[in-house]
Order: sequence, then structure tokens, then C-alpha cells
Amino acid sequence: MLAPSSAVLDAFAIDGDPLALPGGEGMSFRVGDFVVKRVHDAGEAEWSQALLCRTEQVGFRIPEPVHSTSGHWVYDGWSASRFIPGLRSAVPRWNEIATAGLLFADAVECVRDGGADVLARRSHRWAFADRVAWEEAKPDLNTEATEVYLAITHLLTDQVIGDQIVHGDLTGNVYFDPSGVPVILDFSPYLRPRRWAVAIVFADAVLWNAADLSLARSFATDPNDRDLFCRALIFRLVAEQVAERPRHGAHLRPYLEVLSVLS
Repeated sequence: MLAPSSAVLDAFAIDGDPLALPGGEGMSFRVGDFVVKRVHDAGEAEWSQALLCRTEQVGFRIPEPVHSTSGHWVYDGWSASRFIPGLRSAVPRWNEIATAGLLFADAVECVRDGGADVLARRSHRWAFADRVAWEEAKPDLNTEATEVYLAITHLLTDQVIGDQIVHGDLTGNVYFDPSGVPVILDFSPYLRPRRWAVAIVFADAVLWNAADLSLARSFATDPNDRDLFCRALIFRLVAEQVAERPRHGAHLRPYLEVLSVLS
């Protein structure tokens, strides 16, 4: 990924040499006291940054969004925010990640104004995977992945009612600041049931973070949570399978292992 150009930095009134940050698909760069990030969807980022700017931070922190000199939140496909130093990952403290994510979701929902149209126009792979998970689209997967997808769909029950804004990628984006306050990074907005964000966290834990499979079984005890968990599995499965460079190698074995404790 190319670093932000001098024109991008000038647009946000930022001065310095970009330094690539780990994670985040190589799309984020620290420049002095700021982080400049390449966005997947300009409309989504413009709306999200404005929403974050209005969000009251109680029980968590978020990096302060920075607008360009023109007043827009996105310039030439880049957004900017303040850098928060001294962060340490919250993984594997799954319950604390989930709790911080719910606090964040509720705070964002309190100040949300619209957004459904913006999110519906998205075409990146996570938006597509989300629609598949909620039976609004059909995937075109290879034979082996299709078998896993169908096995998961057979465990779905009635859809959980109620939509609000949630962060759909909390697992690697919740940190603790030096005072122990959770910090939420890289907001990935979805209009879905509140606890779907939690289901994704626990799905990530057992799929990719070596958490004991009993975590999946215990979370899926409640019928509603079971349904949400299965939709989280579909979301991760499809997003991984359609990626040009799958982060986890598009491996199917983790899904089969999780299914073995749910069936």
C-alpha cells in the first residue's frame, strides 16, 4: 500500500513522514500525532467520521476524527484521526472486548442520524458477507466452502429482531490505554442486532485466536445468541473466501471444528 501523498497530508494540515502501522491491512500510517488511513468506501467513511465526532465517550475512548481543510472527513480516499499512544491489545479478554463494544454501539446509536442508505450502497467484501449472513444475498463459493456454508445455514433459526449500529470488527480493534480504558479503533459499521457484534467477537476467538471451543458452546446456549453466532460464522466465512489475499488462508477446518460443538 502506498503511503498518503503530500497532497493528502496538506489537506488534513498534517506535517511529517508517514510511518506504516502494523495490522489494519497495511492501510494506516502514523504521521506525528495523527493516523491517516486509506478507506474502503468514501461514503461510509464520511458518514462514520461525522458520527464518531458526535459520540459521547463514556466507559471507552475513540480516536478523535480530524476533518480536512475543506471541512470534509475524507480526502482522495483517505481519512484522519488523532493518534492515541501507549495502547495494548485487549485480546484475549473476550468479555471485556464485548462489553466495550456494546458500550460503544449504544453511544453511537444515541447520536445516529440515518445511515441506512449509506451502508446499503457499500460494495466491499465485508458488506457483501454481511448481506449473505442475513440472507439478503447468495454467495458464489467453491464446492468445499459451499458445503460449510450450507451446514451453518442449517443451524439458523428465526432472525433476531432489532437493528442498531454495531462495530462488526471489534476483535483486533479494542485496546487498553495506559489507564486501562478501552479504546475502540477502526469503526466498521453495520445496522444489525446489538449482540451480533458480540457474536463476531466470540466467533473470531474460536476460529482464529485459539480460544477453547467451549466458548462457542457456552455463547450459543441461548437460541438468539446461537442464531447470531451462526450468522457471525457465515459473515467471516464469506468475507474470507472472496478475499483476493485471505488473511487466514481461507482455511475451512476451523469452521468444521466449531460446527462439531454446535451440531
